[in-house]
Amino acid sequence: MARDLEVRHCRALVALHDGGGVGAAARALGDAQSTLSETLLSLERLIGVPVTVRRIGREATLTAAAEAILPHARALIATSEAALAATASQMLATIQIGTVESVSSFLLPAPLRDFRSRWPHVDVRITIGLCEDLRRRVARSELDAALTIEGADRETGGEGGWPARLALVVAPGHPLAGAELGRPNLASHAFLLADPEGAFNGLMKSWLGRSGLPRLESAGSVDGVKRGLSTSDAIGVLPDYAVAEELAAGKLVAVKSADPLPAIALRLTTRDTPQPASALGSLVAGIRDALGLGACPTGESAARPLPFRSASGNLSE
Repeated sequence: MARDLEVRHCRALVALHDGGGVGAAARALGDAQSTLSETLLSLERLIGVPVTVRRIGREATLTAAAEAILPHARALIATSEAALAATASQMLATIQIGTVESVSSFLLPAPLRDFRSRWPHVDVRITIGLCEDLRRRVARSELDAALTIEGADRETGGEGGWPARLALVVAPGHPLAGAELGRPNLASHAFLLADPEGAFNGLMKSWLGRSGLPRLESAGSVDGVKRGLSTSDAIGVLPDYAVAEELAAGKLVAVKSADPLPAIALRLTTRDTPQPASALGSLVAGIRDALGLGACPTGESAARPLPFRSASGNLSE
């Protein structure tokens, strides 16, 4: 059997010393005197010497051996209480995550489900917004983290590192279904995007702008784009993970571009590097595991998928 000093032993010693007697100590601990006496006997069996001495007409007091243990007992109690307090703060935490609609709908459900099974008392709240605004809200401590999409620099490896891509899609009966077009021919068509101020608008406008004035229309949501394609001759622009199911089922058909589409990357912005043992650190690790991204060591290229950026823009682990 393990011979360890238990917190109940420590509390009994401290209560006896501070209360001046078994009766007062038992009342302070909310125990019966018999329970306290048994705890003290258990401690005596553990250390092999008496912990109390009783003089005629006086309450029991601590022996010299027990007095020697007393400061360590107080320290052990303090450590136990600090550990419980730390656990309680985590269990009662609220994590505020900002992200875009497509990430919230198609990438976060699985890691969030796993996280909530492991941290059932942590309240995770998801806020949908524009990427730049979400990163600013992290800087103002209004959000704990922001998971956003931005353009990736092909030269620094952004395209190859993150498996997501932009997809051009149309309804099955569309004249361009399955076709491959160059950028000049694509630029003559209308494009349907989810958000009029989202990251993809700027990327597509820059990419198509070299071939003419692009016509970009907004459907208001990812689902709005998918539904809108059934009654429109526009080309839908969505991340590939948001249309994977429809493409596999033939409900939507890809339009191929002869020119590489703008590269995108997923970015995680936090004010500070999350501690691995914290709720936020656990959630971040779960997201990385679910997406097969692994860890990102400090100092790696900012174009690597899902690196941390501090609110000031610095890359962190």
